[in-house]
Amino acid sequence: MLRTATLLILSAFAITTALPAEAAYSRKVRVACSADAKRLCATAKLGSPEMEYCMEAKGKYLTRECKRALEDDGVIPRGYFSR
Repeated sequence: MLRTATLLILSAFAITTALPAEAAYSRKVRVACSADAKRLCATAKLGSPEMEYCMEAKGKYLTRECKRALEDDGVIPRGYFSR
């Protein structure tokens, strides 16, 4: 379950690429989380496996705004970050 939730979170960071998957995320998530992806994993290419690994490793440093947007959009379960 934790691995699945983590993968859902990480997939949200592919939103800053020009991939078709971008349409799966709301504008709110794209706006709230793109800066976190760039700040936390500046050397990884957006949407790459390296970005996913980096964001998983640094997920606890996501901004409150990004966490809230991910929960509000249903990308991750509500309350996931309070565990």
